Amino acid sequence: MTVEIGLMPVLYALLGSIRVLVMMISGPIFSHPALSPRIRIIGSLMIAWVAAPVGVGALAGTDWDALTICMAVGTEVMIGLTVGIGSGLIFAAILQLGEFVAIQGGLGAARSLDPTSGASSVAIGMAFNTFAMVIFLVIGGHHELIRGIAASFAALPIGGGLPDPEAFLSVAKLGSVVWEVAFKLAAPITVAIFVQNVATGLLGRAMPQLNLLIANLPLHVGMLLLIVGLGAGDYVHAFKDIIEFWPSRVFGIVIGGIDGG
Repeated sequence: MTVEIGLMPVLYALLGSIRVLVMMISGPIFSHPALSPRIRIIGSLMIAWVAAPVGVGALAGTDWDALTICMAVGTEVMIGLTVGIGSGLIFAAILQLGEFVAIQGGLGAARSLDPTSGASSVAIGMAFNTFAMVIFLVIGGHHELIRGIAASFAALPIGGGLPDPEAFLSVAKLGSVVWEVAFKLAAPITVAIFVQNVATGLLGRAMPQLNLLIANLPLHVGMLLLIVGLGAGDYVHAFKDIIEFWPSRVFGIVIGGIDGG
């Protein structure tokens, strides 16, 4: 069984919408529960209807039988997942930053349900992640995702096969950025709390009657909140610098094969 030529534009739009929809489901911002699934489906169909036919020029004469369509669906799912997960890694790094500073600052037990992932996360990590998402929206990161996924149809046409396997490896290597960003941004807090621990230990030696178990936790929390409060502007600028070019980096790897290691 082959698809009639009159139905090809509809087939392109439907297959292309799978790529866009999977990116929205697995990627940042668009995967938030506040965004209705109906909006995601309509948005993915609109984007694919406009962008998908651009990338099928050489494939227009292909006989699209059932097996070819199934393979194309699998390819679109893989590309959408790669873009979505790769784009969301930077927000995973910011959540990991929250985990680090919460443990250092004595707020590890202050947890709440993260509506985005459905998992329990530390409160300060969710606050960092919320600020990062606001920055992402302000600088137009969601527009970059839409433009990038639309442009991907020209480089990776529907039915044209998967990207270079090295691209998937390069996206996986971006996982190292999660730890790199978290360690770098948590370093000032870690050093400050270490210095405070040393000072508290010296004070405990000088004043044995001081109960360090009772005094240390409030000092940790106070130090953490003080540093975060004083450095709020610096953290906002750091988040912006990290997030601003992240979608371009991911699409550069998936489409252009740029090394992301």
